[in-house]
Amino acid sequence: MTDTPATPADPSFVPIEGVMDAPVVYFEVCPTFGNNAGLINVMLATGLIDSAPHGKVASRIKAVTHLRMTAAAAVNLRDTLNNALAMGMPKPEGRTN
Repeated sequence: MTDTPATPADPSFVPIEGVMDAPVVYFEVCPTFGNNAGLINVMLATGLIDSAPHGKVASRIKAVTHLRMTAAAAVNLRDTLNNALAMGMPKPEGRTN
């Protein structure tokens, strides 16, 4: 019987508890934000369409959640969002100068 080599540990992997139980938050806009002595706050909201009388529709904005975080957490969130956006950017074609 051959020995199976051990899988090397990944030093950058950090186990996260509750991944499958965490809520999914969908939002379309951040209508308000602020900074209160380093405590960052951001409201996340989404647009809703309701039926209205006479075959009309009414649109409104509904708050989804309020984010509260330290400045360090806000920097981390910003950098993570920038990285996620960069993943979806088209790759330039042709030669680079």
